[in-house]
Amino acid sequence: MFKKSNEMMRAALVSTLGVLAFLLTACQTTGAGVATQTSPADLSPPALASNYEREREDGTRSFLASQTPRSVQAPQVDFYVGMPQPAPGLIQVEGPQGPLWLYPQVIVQRTDLMRVATLRTEQGRHLVRFQLNPLGARKLAEVSSGNVGALLVLVMEDRVTQLARIDAPLMQGMIYLPVPDDAAAQRLLRQVQG
Repeated sequence: MFKKSNEMMRAALVSTLGVLAFLLTACQTTGAGVATQTSPADLSPPALASNYEREREDGTRSFLASQTPRSVQAPQVDFYVGMPQPAPGLIQVEGPQGPLWLYPQVIVQRTDLMRVATLRTEQGRHLVRFQLNPLGARKLAEVSSGNVGALLVLVMEDRVTQLARIDAPLMQGMIYLPVPDDAAAQRLLRQVQG
């Protein structure tokens, strides 16, 4: 009986070694002994020394939106295409002056931002400018080209914050949102910063 139990243990050990050999073979590296792994590309620009820039001579103040270091999660900043009237496939949301209908896909998000700044035009209008990285600029150009006349809607923390009409394809990688005054521009800038 002792001999039979040794034979069973030996058979189990041989079986286990066979499985281990199979697993080791499956885990071998490819090519010249180098393991291959695909990792997503880092789309964010390199970290810069300062999060804030001084006020410029033209009166603009800005910060580097995607580079603000923080221990808490940055506020949601998403741009959608919307319509003032319902259509199939659109989602109804509450806008600043009543209901709006949005396409469900985000076209530009926080990770696409490089910089956000407040501006004042020569005519005295106040704007907030969102400058996009190359990927964001490409997405904005593609979507805006097919949606001239629609609305570009900024959603922050699941609320519609601002909107503007797409009058022409947006090919420069910039989004300009009109605001009533400098206080509103600074408020929106702080909201984006978080």
